[in-house]
Amino acid sequence: MLVAAGGLVSAPAVLRAQGRTNGVALVIGNSKYAWEAQLPNVRRDAPDVAKRFESFGLKTELVQDAGRDAMNRALEKFGTAANGANFAAFYFAGHGASWGKGTYLVPVDADLSTPGTVQTLVNSLEPGKVTRGAANRLFVYDNCRNNPADGWRQLEAERNAVIAYSSEGERAGFAGGANSLVLFSTAPGHVALDGPAGQNSPFAAALLRQLNDASVDLQSLPSRLRRDLLLATQGRQVMFDRNNFAAPFAISGSPRPGSAAVGGGFNPSSVVDLTKAYAYAHENGLPLPSGLIAYRPPGGSRDSQKVGSFQYARKSALGVDPALLVVLSVEEQQTAEIIMSVKGRFNQKTQKLEGGSIWRYVIARVQGDRLEFVPRDGAERTMFDWRDANSGSFSTLNEQVGGQNKGVTSGLRFTRLDG
Repeated sequence: MLVAAGGLVSAPAVLRAQGRTNGVALVIGNSKYAWEAQLPNVRRDAPDVAKRFESFGLKTELVQDAGRDAMNRALEKFGTAANGANFAAFYFAGHGASWGKGTYLVPVDADLSTPGTVQTLVNSLEPGKVTRGAANRLFVYDNCRNNPADGWRQLEAERNAVIAYSSEGERAGFAGGANSLVLFSTAPGHVALDGPAGQNSPFAAALLRQLNDASVDLQSLPSRLRRDLLLATQGRQVMFDRNNFAAPFAISGSPRPGSAAVGGGFNPSSVVDLTKAYAYAHENGLPLPSGLIAYRPPGGSRDSQKVGSFQYARKSALGVDPALLVVLSVEEQQTAEIIMSVKGRFNQKTQKLEGGSIWRYVIARVQGDRLEFVPRDGAERTMFDWRDANSGSFSTLNEQVGGQNKGVTSGLRFTRLDG
């Protein structure tokens, strides 16, 4: 987000939710599942968010431990109430599931033992469909986005996840209508952290902190919330959003005294701000989600040198293009959360870059001084090898099905920007 400074530039008008009765909210919190693991944090998260929505003057309905029929009835009622409203807000906390490209909300009576169960779940697009009659909208999904049919074992899914976003896709926002903000507590294919029992989940706690101001601008909320959550989880949980507000839109409430601006429990000396990474991305036309920080592992780990941002060159059919690697966090000699921003448009069908610019969020394997990432189809193995704390080499290995090599790109140097 770029903020104009100086007296010669006129700031855009800030729209506000008008009146205390012309806004509605629906909060669904599912914690007592019949067939799946219980979610004790949800028992606190959902009521706390409902109270916060009410403090903004929204007419709020709280539904807890709802089966599929109850969820559908609540959504139908919510859609009727949202018709003609200036603002509508939706929040779901509970189990979530992903099949294909879709994210689904899990009712408490769903049995997720087989993939066919997806037919009985509630599509996360449904709240957007029923609230098209509202002028401005907020959708918050505080749930995992993995595939429970594998027994909730997600290590391989996380390692193999390929999430690509173009700058055009980021601007497109939510397909269900204009002036909409969609917040996902975690990335597609990943789990959301629960946090200690009896407390809010890390995402819910961060959301409540960011909604605590007297005035909250939804257009700029994702940047603050993403940073807060990364601090609270030491770089391990990345919030995703779709935002197509064309101008600032503020909702007003009553802040709670003494509420912290960001989550506690992190070591300030471990936090790496990514000032140079954002400058490099802006200079080279590379997309990068706002609000990112990196977090070094504790105790002088050998993996500390991998955390931060690095610039490198990437060969493509068009020549050599600037690229950016951000290592958000590293779990000791296991995995690393990274973001890669490169030139190229990602073709979902061919799993290849075809011009334009994108950023990817991936989980890489840590092998000594190397980070390695292999896409789902095994088409291109990407490797970053550290030579010292500030530089190393980048290489890719293109493979055919059956393991036959098609070509190797190696020896391209990367150098540190932040860290």
